[in-house]
Amino acid sequence: MALDGKVSRNEQLMIKVLESSKEPLNLNEIVEAINILDKNCLVGKSPSKSLYSIIYRREKRRSLNNEKPIFIVSTRGGAKYYSINKKAH
Repeated sequence: MALDGKVSRNEQLMIKVLESSKEPLNLNEIVEAINILDKNCLVGKSPSKSLYSIIYRREKRRSLNNEKPIFIVSTRGGAKYYSINKKAH
């Protein structure tokens, strides 16, 4: 995926994690993988909530600007799972 100035560092790391995964991941799994790549990126009491907030706001902004979303969100058993939107390339 071509990364431009419209993608934050957290999104870049999330994209990297999801591209290396064979299946969609939930936020806790994504945060664990991001912390392996960059221990200083998501710190604090609730890193998964922070990542959710970042992704939610950025995807909402893309939607308002009629841009394609980077992430696809699916729900299984009440949990949200994230994957890469291949059409956003």
